[in-house]
Amino acid sequence: MTAKSRWEQYKEKNGVTPLDLFNPNSTRADADLASQRLTTCESCDKFLKATKQCLECGCIMPLKVRLAAATCPLRKW
Repeated sequence: MTAKSRWEQYKEKNGVTPLDLFNPNSTRADADLASQRLTTCESCDKFLKATKQCLECGCIMPLKVRLAAATCPLRKW
């Protein structure tokens, strides 16, 4: 059994990778779902307002919430 790459580990934790934003085949979340997810993130104590980044997973949340397959590492959405 081979060790998982960092991208594979990242995708397991977050459901997506940053490169999925550039993949035209990646399913996008609709605007309402993305807005609900971001609102949830903004009320979380792990959300860094200055950079709009999650301190748990390191993702830039206005981008991550747009991907349908994305998941919150804290299982909030």
